[in-house]
Amino acid sequence: MHPELFTLPFVNLTIQTYGLMIVLGFLVALFLARRLCRRLGENPDHVTNFCTYAVLFGIIGARLFHVIHNWADYRDNPKEIFAIWTGGLEFVGGFVAAFVVMVVYFRRKKLSILKFLDILAPALMLGLSFGRIGCFFSGCCFGAPSDLPWAVRFPTFVSHSQTIDGERIVGLRYSTPFYYQIITDRDRYCEPLLRLADDYYDGYTDDNGHWVSRLDLIDPDQQDKFHLYPKQPGLLTSEQLEKLGDGTYQMTPIHPAQLYSSANALILCLILYLLFRSRRFNGQIFAFMLIFYGIARFFLESLRNDSPLEFNGLTISQNISLLIIPVGLIMLLLLRRRRVS
Repeated sequence: MHPELFTLPFVNLTIQTYGLMIVLGFLVALFLARRLCRRLGENPDHVTNFCTYAVLFGIIGARLFHVIHNWADYRDNPKEIFAIWTGGLEFVGGFVAAFVVMVVYFRRKKLSILKFLDILAPALMLGLSFGRIGCFFSGCCFGAPSDLPWAVRFPTFVSHSQTIDGERIVGLRYSTPFYYQIITDRDRYCEPLLRLADDYYDGYTDDNGHWVSRLDLIDPDQQDKFHLYPKQPGLLTSEQLEKLGDGTYQMTPIHPAQLYSSANALILCLILYLLFRSRRFNGQIFAFMLIFYGIARFFLESLRNDSPLEFNGLTISQNISLLIIPVGLIMLLLLRRRRVS
C-alpha cells in the first residue's frame, strides 16, 4: 500500500495515490472520448464540458453511495465523510450521478444522448481501470480470503498525516483490509478472520455505536449484534506495536480484487472500442457496456470482502448488476427494432 506518494515542501500538501489515479483516469478517459467524438463528426468540446460537470457530481455521488453503505464507519467521525483522498468511492453511485448530469446537459444542448453515451462508454471503462489501481494503493475495495499464489497481504499500519495549526503531524492507523480482519463480519464470519490477543481490544460495539466493556454486560439476546472493538494504534503499547509489525499477527491473504477490477475494466474498454468501430445505431455500445459490466461486476463482487450483504444474500452492487443487465438487453432490443422499423 502506498496511500500517500509524497508531500510538497513548504505548503505541507500530501499527494494521495488514490486522488492522483482518479485524475489520471479522468484525463485518459477524456482523451479517448474526444477522439471518438471526432470520429462521429461531433464537437469534442461538448465531451470536455460534460465530463467536467460529470466528474464533480460523479465523485459526490460515488462518495455518498459509499458512505450510505458504510454508515457505521462514519457515524462517530463525520469529518471522514469528506476525506475522499483516503479511498471509498463506489462506481455505481458515481455512474448514477453522472448519468443525471448527462441527461440535463445534452438535452439543454439539443444533442443526441444515445450517441454520446456510445462515445462515453469505452472512455468510462478506461477511466475506471485507473481508479481501481488507486483503490489497490489505498486498500479500499479489498478482496475475500484466498489461498491462490497471487493472493496479497496488506500491511498492518499505514501512515496517516494531517495538518493542525500549520504543523504536519504523522500518525498510524490500521490499513482497512487488516482492520476488517480483526473485527467480526457478521455477514460472512462468526469470528474475526484474525484474532488478536485480548489486550488489543477495547470492549465491544455494535453498528449503532453502542459500546460496552465486557460481553457479559450485554443482554444475551443482543450479544450477536456486538463485535470486538480494537484499540486504535495510538493506544497500543510499544510491545504491542512491535508484535503487530514483526509478523506475529499476519492477516489472511486475500484476492487482489482491485487489480481484477482494473483488468476487467481495461478489457471491457478494448471490447467496446472494437465494437464502436462497427456500431450500427445510437445507444448500441452503451447497451453492450451495461450488459458486459453488469455480468462482470456481479462475479467480481463475490471475490470482494468490503461490501455488506444486503438483499437476498447479495451485495448492493450485485443486486444493481441484476437490474442493469436486463436493462441493457431491453435497450439493445428496442433500439435495434426501432432502427429496423
